[in-house]
Amino acid sequence: MKYIFTLIICAVVLTCNAQHHHHHQKKYDFSEVDPATIDKAELSQKVEDARVNSGYDSLKALEHYVHTTDEDQFATLAIGYQHAFASFDNLRRELSPLGFNNIKEDMSNFLVSLDFYKNRFMMSYIFTPGFRNLSSNENYELRTRRRAFEAGIGYDLIKNKHIDLFPQMSIGFQDLNLLVEQKNLNVNKIPDLLDEMVNTSMRKRAFIFTYGGEFDYKFYTKDRGRIILGVRYAQVIEPGDGRVRVNGKKSDLKLDDAVATSTVSVLIKMVPGGRHVR
Repeated sequence: MKYIFTLIICAVVLTCNAQHHHHHQKKYDFSEVDPATIDKAELSQKVEDARVNSGYDSLKALEHYVHTTDEDQFATLAIGYQHAFASFDNLRRELSPLGFNNIKEDMSNFLVSLDFYKNRFMMSYIFTPGFRNLSSNENYELRTRRRAFEAGIGYDLIKNKHIDLFPQMSIGFQDLNLLVEQKNLNVNKIPDLLDEMVNTSMRKRAFIFTYGGEFDYKFYTKDRGRIILGVRYAQVIEPGDGRVRVNGKKSDLKLDDAVATSTVSVLIKMVPGGRHVR
């Protein structure tokens, strides 16, 4: 009984689909036409000519072009380089008498950004691990490094095939890592391992707010993919004093210097081509 009921349901569905399909087709009566008298090659050519002349093929080509070159929603991974401008006035003033006269205020970062596009909005998740800057005096080496994570949003002001301009805002966190190590360790005997040696690390973590913009230029490949070259600029605001840890433990040390006052980034994004029409 179950199988009979299933067959009845399938028959009803197929009948309804057939009726719906024929409802949209104009009915023709070819009962008086003798197929033997028709040149099939000539008939096929006439059908092709009618399709081309009607503009149907151009409409399908336009539909494919629109869907593959102006997608309203996609995601891409950006990689690039970020340069952060710091202000270490207090750090330089305090350490200069100890021989650290070359503490760099420019922080270099590798940039990775996951960008989501929809309706001219761009949502970005940005991670910037930093490269270490080295300063030294006669006895010690001092290394500084900045890294940050941000989540931001922007809106394209220029709806253009090749150019995007996004005002952007973001929130996140940044770390300043400072490591001081003693040079020329003279460890010749096992008891020397117990000698006091300087090896101090400090980390300052702070909440940040940034505002700025991104300018993108898009190149199109033969299969309608895109290569996007971009430049981002942001002003960095660090509200509050942040949290400082020395050798992994909480500390009352105060560091009033600005880890980053602004950043400039250059990046590249790639969007695969050859997508199918939805």
